[in-house]
Amino acid sequence: MENPHSILKKVFGYDSFRPGQEDIVRRLLDGQDVLAVMPTGAGKSICYQVPALLLPGITIVVSPLVSLMKDQVGALVQAGVAAAFLNNSLTDNQKALMLRRAREGWYKIIYVAPERLEMPGFQRFAQEKLISMVTVDEAHCISQWGQDFRPSYLRIKEFVDSLPNRPVVGAFTATATARVRDDIRSHLELHQPYEVTTGFDRPNLYFETRRALPSQKPKELLDLVLREGDNAGIVYCSTTKQVDETARLLQSRGIRAAAYHAKLDAEVRRKNQDDFLYDRVQIMVATNAFGMGIDKPDVRTVIHTDCPDSLEAYFQEAGRAGRDGAKAYAVLLYNGADSRKLAKRIDDNFPEKEYIRKVYEHLAYFFQVAEGYGENITFEFNIEKFCHTFKHFPLRVNSALKILDRAGYIDYAEEQDNAARVMMTVTRDELYRLTNNTPNEDKVIITLLRSYGGLFSDFRFIDEGIVAQRAGLMQPQVHEALKALGRKRVLKFIPRRATPVVRYRRRREDPARLVFPKDAYEERRRQFAERIGAMMRYANNDDKCRSQQLLGYFGEDTAQPCGHCDVCLDSKGNPADTAGAEKVKAEIERLLGDGMRHHITELLGIKQPPETVDATLRRLIEEEHIYQEDGFIYKGH
Repeated sequence: MENPHSILKKVFGYDSFRPGQEDIVRRLLDGQDVLAVMPTGAGKSICYQVPALLLPGITIVVSPLVSLMKDQVGALVQAGVAAAFLNNSLTDNQKALMLRRAREGWYKIIYVAPERLEMPGFQRFAQEKLISMVTVDEAHCISQWGQDFRPSYLRIKEFVDSLPNRPVVGAFTATATARVRDDIRSHLELHQPYEVTTGFDRPNLYFETRRALPSQKPKELLDLVLREGDNAGIVYCSTTKQVDETARLLQSRGIRAAAYHAKLDAEVRRKNQDDFLYDRVQIMVATNAFGMGIDKPDVRTVIHTDCPDSLEAYFQEAGRAGRDGAKAYAVLLYNGADSRKLAKRIDDNFPEKEYIRKVYEHLAYFFQVAEGYGENITFEFNIEKFCHTFKHFPLRVNSALKILDRAGYIDYAEEQDNAARVMMTVTRDELYRLTNNTPNEDKVIITLLRSYGGLFSDFRFIDEGIVAQRAGLMQPQVHEALKALGRKRVLKFIPRRATPVVRYRRRREDPARLVFPKDAYEERRRQFAERIGAMMRYANNDDKCRSQQLLGYFGEDTAQPCGHCDVCLDSKGNPADTAGAEKVKAEIERLLGDGMRHHITELLGIKQPPETVDATLRRLIEEEHIYQEDGFIYKGH
């Protein structure tokens, strides 16, 4: 008979549970609700996946991101687990097939977005089948005080209450303050939950804040990346433009770097992510869109070129380094201008109410919705075109729409993942007379006609993966063939893309009559300002251990100084003043004694702590004993 340990070994390949995991598994199997706060890398998913395979019915996992669902389900399927996801990256036919198979008992674990729980078809399915467990992943999204509030998370309780038999409920998150934990407990109405916080301390993480002017940040970044040699790292930037520029900078120095942000094509993002996971790329340069659910244990460095909006976000992103328990570095590049940028984010995220009313009015003009109309109508939203038409900035528009969502006037989905669409632009007779198609193009056309009806009258959603499988081609070959056929005007091809969507929840009103509840505006603005303030205090506080600051923010006030962050090292004295530094200096002098330029990675062979090597190198450069340029060091002539 299977038990937690046999499932852990047979399915996931582990000999034993990590600290805290087994207790959670046992409690869920005993029918007790769980609230678990476990830092990135602590193995949250194992805690609900193991009991899911032992409970009699289906486990529904509520997850906020399409990419996260795909990664988790992909890993489970590879391990032989009957798992699936249901979200808008699937075509209507695929959704129907998935639900039919779920009714037939194909799956033990089903991942869904919170919005899916409100859809009648899914609710009917859940009423018919035994749901043994509902797991809420990234549960901090349920809290208005959390950094990623999702209003739809508030309606998870209604779904659970609607089921014929209440399932056990597990709530999991990596970062949650006491207030956020209270919200999770309250909004999910957990029944006498077993609560566990495995501790936020990451003793293998070396935190550092480096002062660097904006013009100096590229050089500092290069130094940090080159110091790590071939080790994997993540560089977080605040804008897509900075991501692209930083990736190009690293690539120009011969570093295997790739970019990841929401404006890249989904296939490019997937390729870059896979290249990073499988070590074809060394450094991933990304916005905060990258990282959630990424299981790469050997990341040695996480560098932030800008401050995130909160310590929760910073800790979670920095925590993607060193998940294997080995020494890793989390470095924040910071200067006084960053404080002003952070303060500006408060107004950017909570623009004045009159501006929000103006966006609401312009939205109606954009969609041509008259007063008194529009209720329950959904529109695809081209934010770039909207901003160009009405002279707005995208960031402020995005914030205004989120506030209108929270106030109950619209539903705003920033990234509604739409499948690719195809429509034939030639007649069936003309199609058969075509003679200039390549063999791959002919295979794609034949497969489309056999697989999808109505292609000559309207756009139809297609799955490029299924077309590739049926045509005997690779998916990139199908994509290229569709683009080529589009250029030849044989068909119209709209590639799969993430499209923002706006739905009017009620009839369009006079903007002057819009009311913004305190919990949708004033309270959230105040809380956001508090989180920004905490982030600024952390970046500016050079007197208290970095780990103590972070752990104190999450309620662990008894933590001892870590002994190895930049603050602790400074309190012990500059590493460049130690006896080890003299040995480092002698090694560098010996290396450069030949009068040649040497790459900075040659210093990795010096058998002294990296912080000592780094501090000594800095001092020698500052005192102009040696010089550095494009990753090379040399003596002056």
